[in-house]
Order: sequence, then C-alpha cells, then structure tokens
Amino acid sequence: MNAVDAAGLGIGDDYPPRIMGVLNVSEESPYDPSVFDDPGDAAQYVDESLIDEGADIVDIGLESANKRFDVLSADEELERLDIALETIESVSGDAVFSIETRYAAVADEAISRGFDMVNDIAGFADPEMPVVCSEYDVAVAKMASPPDLERPGAIEETDWAQRKSRVWADNADYVDKVYEALKQNGLTEKTIIDPAFGGWSEAQTLENDRETFRRLREFRSLERPMLVSINRKNFLGDIADRETEDRLPVSLAATSMAVDRGAHIVRTHDVAETRDAALIGDAFADSCARD
Repeated sequence: MNAVDAAGLGIGDDYPPRIMGVLNVSEESPYDPSVFDDPGDAAQYVDESLIDEGADIVDIGLESANKRFDVLSADEELERLDIALETIESVSGDAVFSIETRYAAVADEAISRGFDMVNDIAGFADPEMPVVCSEYDVAVAKMASPPDLERPGAIEETDWAQRKSRVWADNADYVDKVYEALKQNGLTEKTIIDPAFGGWSEAQTLENDRETFRRLREFRSLERPMLVSINRKNFLGDIADRETEDRLPVSLAATSMAVDRGAHIVRTHDVAETRDAALIGDAFADSCARD
C-alpha cells in the first residue's frame, strides 16, 4: 500500500483513519447544516463543527453533485471560488483543505491560492486534472466515474464494450466496473481512490452499493489509500428503514466496518461521531483479513 502525504498529513495503513468534514458554498446543496455563502459564517462552522470536532481534512464543494441539478461550467465554479478562499483564510484551526471540483482549471486556481488537495468526483474526466495535481505534487481523491464531466459516478453509463471489450462488458459485474473505472485515465503518485457510493445514476441500485461495500477490501489491490463517502447513504438507510435525519447510527456502524476493510478516509457531515467510530474500527481491524 502506497501511503500519501497530503500537505504533511499522512494517509495510509501506517496512519490513523482520517476524517474529512464537508463545507458547501453552493446554495443548491441539499444538506443545509453544511451550506454557507458568507465566508465569516463558513469559517466559524469549519472551526467549531469540523476541525474542533476532529476533522483532519475539510472538503469544500463549489456546486452540488446531485444529479437533479445542472452541472456548472468551470467559469461558474471559479466565480464561487473566492468565497471558499476567503473562508480558509479566516479559519483559525489546522486542517488540510480540499477543493471538490471536476475541472483542472479550477483545481489549478484553488491550489495556487491556498488549497492543499483536490477531490475529483469525475474521476479525471478532465485529462488535465492528473497533470495539474502532479505538477503541484498534491494529493487528489479520484472517484470512480465514466469519462464524462457531466455524469460523475455514473459507472454503468460508460461504454465498456468500447473502452475494454464486448466480452469483458458482458461478463463484468458492477464492482468489476467500479474497479476498472478507478484505473481509467491513470493514477498519480498521490491518488486516493473513492469507489463512488450513492445514487449517481438511475441504473445504480442499492444492491450495487451494498455489494461494493461487501467487497471493499478488493480495492486495496490498486495500492492506493481509499476514501469512502457513506454518511447517511440510502443503501444503509434502506437496511434499517430510516430516513436521512435518522441514519447516524447506521452510518457509524458502517464507518467502523469500512475502516476494518481498509478505508483510510471517511467523508462525513457528522465529524465527532464518525471520528469515534473510525477509531474503533481501526483499533479492532483484522490486518490479515484487510490484506
């Protein structure tokens, strides 16, 4: 397993599980407690609700990734970047700051002005993204996605017969496709892989997510640290028959299991509770089974 240094923060088997807290500066984002358009209020939230609660990384989103909304252009994301930059300049706590974007131009601007890493939910669909991240020598989370900037995470919408072969496409199951999507367009030396949990396309099912979770250890063969974003996801809530606001217990149970199965970063809105669950998962992880 290749460990990754993210602005001095070690990520990998030899380090404790890292917690990625979330801040959104997009008014369309669905999770209200994490959405801000005022840099001062946003910085206070980051300090008090993320860093003070145990977040090692703060991931700032410029637009909602929800497929119900139109995708912003790179220029439109750049218009929102100033709020994010003013926010991190006002934060008093210590954390690694990640910019969530699918555009290399936005990543370039963000890193040059103070961000420490990139969270690319489009899986290097912008071919310049790995180039920019390598030139700046920054960590980058790469989510499994088709090579389409407008369809992040929509694994099954990839033309696998063309990208691999008809025989492979006919025989591959969903997890095979997630694994292959992570390999598409390459990996940088500081890539962190993300198996793309959540309803990113109409074709994706709750069982797809559950099977990906069952087979989480298989992604370790890519020899990169792994990020999971499972907080309050539908595939967990469906098991317990809980709506989003009541899914914290199932999220925490899944967090411990994910860390035991090899996850190195857990992305969450519930930082303090997720940190504790991750530490329990790490303390009792079976290293032999993990490998």
